[in-house]
Amino acid sequence: MQNVVILGSTGSLGTQALEVLERYKEHFRVIGLSANVNKSLLEKQAKKWKVKASVLASTSSADSLVTLSTLKNADIIINVLSGIAGINPSIAALKSEKILLLGNKESLIAEGKKIMKLASRSPTRLLPLDSEHNAIYEILKKFPQKKIEKIILSCSGGPFYKKTKTQLKNITVADALSHPRWNMGPKISIESATLINKGLELIEAHFLFNIPLSKISAIYHPESQIHGAVKFKGEKFLTAYVSNPDMREHIENALLRAAGLPPLSRTFKKILASSLSKISTKTLPGIPLVLNFFKKNPTKMRKFLQREEKIIKKFLENKIGFLDIYRFI
Repeated sequence: MQNVVILGSTGSLGTQALEVLERYKEHFRVIGLSANVNKSLLEKQAKKWKVKASVLASTSSADSLVTLSTLKNADIIINVLSGIAGINPSIAALKSEKILLLGNKESLIAEGKKIMKLASRSPTRLLPLDSEHNAIYEILKKFPQKKIEKIILSCSGGPFYKKTKTQLKNITVADALSHPRWNMGPKISIESATLINKGLELIEAHFLFNIPLSKISAIYHPESQIHGAVKFKGEKFLTAYVSNPDMREHIENALLRAAGLPPLSRTFKKILASSLSKISTKTLPGIPLVLNFFKKNPTKMRKFLQREEKIIKKFLENKIGFLDIYRFI
């Protein structure tokens, strides 16, 4: 029986993690939960799962999430917090020798070297939850003897795929939040709409898989059936992980590996790179915006993330326009 703490249990990923855990009650026990402001849902979750350690971050001390991520009897920490609030709990969990299921990409963007050094003590100490990175992780586990030539992350294109710059001038908050494939929180929905999220995910993959950014790329795949692909050395085709656009499968993958349980059968397909569409960054320049800053200031990514959060908040409050997000960042 593995004891699990979920940081961000009332958000989209947190509620889905609890749905997955419901199927495996003989293997996992939830002992800790946290939310930011959704007190009523947090209380309902704590009651259902008989959890005594719950934290409402908005009314607690700054160290409350770190305390929760280092609970003495916890085995697995699922960090699906939004934004920079998730960075310190990730570091604390790894220092406390917990298994970290990471859905907070900011942890790696800001502290990639430190996180990966702490995680290097065990091959299952850090397991990615993002669908793209979990897909790559599963491909590499499926074919451990093969050598990586290139990693490809898929990109749905968000709600503004193929839109012109003129069409984007009058975009509303509601437009930007209406993702065609995924149901996500407001911050990451805007990051997806701007493609800033994909730039962050490229950096995340760089740290997770210890591969140069020059060997990682993103492609358009609006259907979101291909989550990630790997070009192995000496092979003509890419090996792709294929599934429906549903995070539950990737959460399940990570949980099973964390508990040392046999992985479930997944779909891997051979595809040609020429069948994938390259991303144009002229209209939505989120990817180069992120990568250019990282290449120039790799040690200042926490400051970048802090500024990005403030700018996205301004857009969500209707204080700036959609295209202003790039300009102000």
